[in-house]
Amino acid sequence: MAIHSKVSPGHTYCLILVYLLGTSILFGTPQLVPDTWLVEIVTLFFASFLFILYTGLIGTGRNISYYALLEKAWGKAAGKALVLSYTVYFIYIAARNLRDMIELVMTSLLRSTPEDLLVIPFVILVAYASAGSLAVLGRLSVLIAALIILFFTALGILLILSHSVDLERLLPLFTGDFRKIASTVLENTIWFPYGEMIVFLVFFPAMGQKPEFRRTGLAALLSAGVLLIAADVLQTATLGKENIKFSSFPLLDAARMINIYNFITRMDALVALIIIFGVLLKCAIFLAAAVKGAGYVFKSSKQKVLLPLSLLIGALSLLVTQNSAEHISEGLNIVIFCLHIPAQCAIPAATALLIMLRKRKGKLHD
Repeated sequence: MAIHSKVSPGHTYCLILVYLLGTSILFGTPQLVPDTWLVEIVTLFFASFLFILYTGLIGTGRNISYYALLEKAWGKAAGKALVLSYTVYFIYIAARNLRDMIELVMTSLLRSTPEDLLVIPFVILVAYASAGSLAVLGRLSVLIAALIILFFTALGILLILSHSVDLERLLPLFTGDFRKIASTVLENTIWFPYGEMIVFLVFFPAMGQKPEFRRTGLAALLSAGVLLIAADVLQTATLGKENIKFSSFPLLDAARMINIYNFITRMDALVALIIIFGVLLKCAIFLAAAVKGAGYVFKSSKQKVLLPLSLLIGALSLLVTQNSAEHISEGLNIVIFCLHIPAQCAIPAATALLIMLRKRKGKLHD
């Protein structure tokens, strides 16, 4: 088994926190129901249960990574096929996250800049960040987490000082549509961003033993959920429930409402920085997981596959969709049902079931 660089619990916490916020703080809860705050609360319950199942699954492998567990459960051929599938999945999701960042920057900062020129420097940064160990990403995540919280807090304070926040816009707090809330949670919000935590199983046990990893992950999950709820409340109190339905980037539109004595206005850069830092780390984690997958299947070194996979992510980010509307629609429908649910639920559940059956028959050895 390869030697892992251990990641401290504090760094693990910051890694997962920044990863979960990533682009989700920009898009917020999908505006499928008006009770976004309640959707986030219910999602936290199901997401916590999902993460407990993930840690339970990885714990059955006696301190081996998710890739090794797949091969152990499914056999050499099928296991490596699944590892390759996850590698492609992580590459594709990294490309979608990169596209989110491109759409944001082109909307708020560099409207006339060609997409190609935006992708190149960011891909270089992601590749450089992934070149180190997970422990290096952990140290970087502490700084990024502090910056995200600082910028988000500053954004809230500036909106309040500019008298753009009106709590009456939150009313009614609950519309009474339990079925719509449940369907939104089960079909959307639990898979993005919380289900994407499955990527961290690839780095087990570098992130600690099962009990420690579970406690740290749940703490980060709950912290991210609280921040996302705060973001939903801030966006709704600033824009209103009706206006927010037609906003592709609610937090960005909320930032444009800042106006303090016509001196401090349009703090779009704060939102852009929050997302850029978050996407940088999130794409680096996806790339690192994809590199490990490619190395596992093809027995290649990290140095040989890092650059090609980085360039592939950059290219896919330009080809994945034609425009912002198509990108968002594809993410809420096709990606969730065709990629997220199989990768985050179906395959892990089938793997757990297969391990239990093999253990009962005595065909699985530790």
